[in-house]
Amino acid sequence: MSESLGVLSEKEPGYTVVGVLEDGVGLNQAVSNLRELGIRGDDLTVILKRGDPDVPEPFPEGTRYIVVPDDLRGLEIPIGFAAIFVVASLLFAFTAPGIGTMVFVFFSVVAAILAAGAFTSVGVDPILMEMEAPPEESGAWNDAFEGGGKVLLFASTADRRTLRPIWEALQRQGADFYIIERRLEPQPTSGATLRRAGEESQEHVVGAREA
Repeated sequence: MSESLGVLSEKEPGYTVVGVLEDGVGLNQAVSNLRELGIRGDDLTVILKRGDPDVPEPFPEGTRYIVVPDDLRGLEIPIGFAAIFVVASLLFAFTAPGIGTMVFVFFSVVAAILAAGAFTSVGVDPILMEMEAPPEESGAWNDAFEGGGKVLLFASTADRRTLRPIWEALQRQGADFYIIERRLEPQPTSGATLRRAGEESQEHVVGAREA
């Protein structure tokens, strides 16, 4: 357990309990228990990773969740730009020998950077950065999500008295939890998909906040 207190946001007052737990039955039970406590709607968000983000999750109807794709979707643009830079550098090398070598080296380096970035898994970190999560805690959350295969659960409340029932519900499912003294509402970024259980509509957002 970790508490990050004393950094209360004037814009988003309240509290958020962040649970780090295993995927599966325990997660579904934790979600159900939190909804019974009145934590629902935009106050409850699950972030998980899936190979196919289009497969619905078995959460109670209306549960808000964000799926981070565990594949290469969304990487077509940087890979395409890398290919363009490679072709352009070759053209300069053959058509303008005087400056072609320097241009070839420059474009090749840019292409290599784009390709490396495209195939580097970023995990949940862009989402955490977008909502300005505490740096120390968010690093641990990203490591658990990306390296440990864990799922993140964000439960927000304006009532401090609700904190104990929330973290007890998470503890019963073997979760580690962190208490943040402000509201955190994750939004999808970097190709992640925002969905609500039981609803067919979905929102695919890259670097934009939910309307």
